[in-house]
Amino acid sequence: MSCEKEAKNVTIPEFDHKLVVTSFISPYDSVSYVTVESNERIYGDLSNRVPLGEINATISDDSKRIALEKGDNYFYFRRKNMAVQEGKKYTLEVSAASGLKADAMCTIPLSRDLKISADTSRTYFTNPDGWKSSELKIKVYLEDPAGEKNYYRFTARQLDYNPFYGSYPIIWDLYNQEKLWFTDEGYDGKRIYANSAPCPSISNDSDSVKVVIYILNTNKEYFLYHKSLEEYSGGDNPFSEASPVFSNINGGIGIFAGYTVDSLVFRLK
Repeated sequence: MSCEKEAKNVTIPEFDHKLVVTSFISPYDSVSYVTVESNERIYGDLSNRVPLGEINATISDDSKRIALEKGDNYFYFRRKNMAVQEGKKYTLEVSAASGLKADAMCTIPLSRDLKISADTSRTYFTNPDGWKSSELKIKVYLEDPAGEKNYYRFTARQLDYNPFYGSYPIIWDLYNQEKLWFTDEGYDGKRIYANSAPCPSISNDSDSVKVVIYILNTNKEYFLYHKSLEEYSGGDNPFSEASPVFSNINGGIGIFAGYTVDSLVFRLK
């Protein structure tokens, strides 16, 4: 958009072919997934893709190594074959017939009782035409474990047990008003405000309505990866400073990280 003349005799950087690996593991999952792809060219003929060939992946802890099973476009392993445990370190290794290799290590955070609490408030509105409505807002807090560095992720859902929808229950992902990713920096061992979320109106036809709050206690790599995604500047503005996405994959790019979960369930109706 700012070019004044055509550049000639430009040497295009050589394509550095790498594996792209993505996996998040937790003790709460009965099946854990790993996606393996290839990075793409950004210069020259973009349609010229380099095949990876046959791919193999393994995961190991201090005492055991297993080969991952193959799905349609992913790999996976089951809890009965390799149990993911809190506080334990896991090593993921991926290799392709093309000669590419990648590996990464991940330590699962300890499971913590975060003593999640929720305060609710309702605001009433009257529109100019006289129509009245209200909004229920939930503010969520947690008690941070003292003496350790913690990284958190927030999410919330509303479960509406209403036969009108055909499925039972219908699940709404609640809109979050603050950033999803945060740390205990400056709040070690203290009560931390996590987030707030407004709830959709409750129908009179609903048999029951519940809200489930999830707080993930993640490792540092999990936090850095998602935070970098939030701050990533892709390319709409050619004058912006590049903000790369965090990676912890040796010999490739991507993320291998872990988390544990604490939750709070409460009933609205």
